[in-house]
Amino acid sequence: MASHTRPFRDQASETWRLGKLAVLLVWRTSPKSLIALLILVLLQAFLPPLQLVLLQAILDYTAYNLSLAPSLHPWIAQFPLLTWIILAAIVLAASQLAQPFIATFQSLIGDRLTGHVTEQVIQAANRWPGLMRFEDPSFVDDMQRARSRASRGGLDLVIYGSRAIVSLITAGGLAFLLLSLHPLAPLVLILATLPSMAQQWEYGHRTGSHLYWQTPEARRLEYSRDVLLTPATAKDVRLYEIGSFFADRYMTIFGQTTGVIDRLRRHLSRRMALANILSASVVALVYLYLVSLVLQGQRTIGDVSLYGGAATLLQLALFDLGADIGILPGVFSFLPSLFRVLDAPTDLPLSRTPHRVPRPINEGFVFEQVTFSYPGCTTPVLRDISLHIRPRESVALVGLNGAGKTTLVKLLLRLYDPTQGRILLDGVDLREYDLVELRKEIGVIFQDFVRYELSARENIAIGQIDALYDQEKLQVAAVLSGSDEVIQQLPHGPDTRLGRLFGGSELSGGQWQKLALARAFVRNCQLLILDEPTSAVDVQTEYEMFTRFHTLTRNRMTLLISHRLSTVRMADRIVYLAGGSVQEVGSHDQLMKRNGEYARLYRIQAAQYLGHN
Repeated sequence: MASHTRPFRDQASETWRLGKLAVLLVWRTSPKSLIALLILVLLQAFLPPLQLVLLQAILDYTAYNLSLAPSLHPWIAQFPLLTWIILAAIVLAASQLAQPFIATFQSLIGDRLTGHVTEQVIQAANRWPGLMRFEDPSFVDDMQRARSRASRGGLDLVIYGSRAIVSLITAGGLAFLLLSLHPLAPLVLILATLPSMAQQWEYGHRTGSHLYWQTPEARRLEYSRDVLLTPATAKDVRLYEIGSFFADRYMTIFGQTTGVIDRLRRHLSRRMALANILSASVVALVYLYLVSLVLQGQRTIGDVSLYGGAATLLQLALFDLGADIGILPGVFSFLPSLFRVLDAPTDLPLSRTPHRVPRPINEGFVFEQVTFSYPGCTTPVLRDISLHIRPRESVALVGLNGAGKTTLVKLLLRLYDPTQGRILLDGVDLREYDLVELRKEIGVIFQDFVRYELSARENIAIGQIDALYDQEKLQVAAVLSGSDEVIQQLPHGPDTRLGRLFGGSELSGGQWQKLALARAFVRNCQLLILDEPTSAVDVQTEYEMFTRFHTLTRNRMTLLISHRLSTVRMADRIVYLAGGSVQEVGSHDQLMKRNGEYARLYRIQAAQYLGHN
């Protein structure tokens, strides 16, 4: 956005490119409506000068009939007064009729364009197979701009650009009329209006730039608002009495973001007032000049209407031109964000000749000296990880918070690629496989699983959406996860809508978690991953769930993550992570005999439960 440092030629070229792209978006959305809109606005441009000419003819004709004028222009005398009145009425009616149609076409184009651009943004987001775009603050800002303002950028460009063209054509026609009054009349009027137009341009340019750069603050503003107004945080807001804290935070950010614009408005209003006085004074001089000519018999009463009206409308047309052009810098400020989102390349490299995922998997997954840092961070989350997850083996990942357990799962799912090292499946780098096929072979439930405000059936089918109407498959998944008992208690069984957002039935945290667990079972996958799947249930329920899970997944490759070490002792192997590195590997008995960090933490947890009992 530091465009002021670029050569004018480059700025003009970029503006022209963005303008063409924005108009092309509108054209693809509503070509017929766009053509109709442009025809109507061009028609509007020629109506004001024509109205003045017709009004002049009517006034001069009337003055002549009342013996207030000695003669009549020959071109006016060619038609009777009634004809001029009818023509004036037709032109006035055309002007009045055009406006509602213009508003209608603008609304039609706006609605379709918003839907089209939103669809394009959604499609662009679906082309990003990883998570990097969604966790890059600068790109999130671009998506916010694309959603909030740039989505209508093409329409704004057409509307305000066409209005500017209308004002320019109208001003040109009025200036041409004024030339016959005096060659300097239009020039003096234009020069007198330039200061006001300059102020409007400055305001539009500076406010557009300000709003662009304030996008991160705008997101923080929305966050503070959402904390106060969404059900998810309502309990904390009331329990901890933090409503006033976030309200104050909202008002502070709001004041900071609007302060610059408020100062610009106050500054503009003062300077605009002075500029308008100058412009109005010149229009008044035109009227005085006309009156003096009428008194000298050199002009008619109709001429006062024609030229005086032309001077007044020329001033208004130039004001409108300045206002419409002043809006365009703000439009062009936000358009690059939209096209950066739409044109963003994939965030993960995809093989042009991908391998098919082996079925069955023979060797398993192998981490070879994998190191990973999140984008924008220099400190690795994982360091030199080497690990083998074999077919038909149950592996548990344990460790303190921040040890890198969930990050390892994200790499296994290829939501990110390793910064260093590689991950192999049956000896082939994950990057060489078809990504969609790879993920279909993995069923996972994250600790921060989503509670979809859908029916119970749909909540389970999210794991494999094409099984939505496969009642048998959904039932098996429900039984395996233990959610079948939850569903039986719902008023409409699997078709019961869940969540309070749309008036559905609310579930407990453990019940929601069982439904989320069913999503992993509904997939006919070769690897099951449970990342803290039972954090919302008590110890006894967790143990029962893991015991059942272990029984049902015997001879299936599984990866379990849990803070509660007592529940993972049944795994074939336990991998203890600390500081992003593998510290200990072995079965529960082997690690206890080793008497290392795992054994120490296990005894601490066991002592806590024994003491509690």
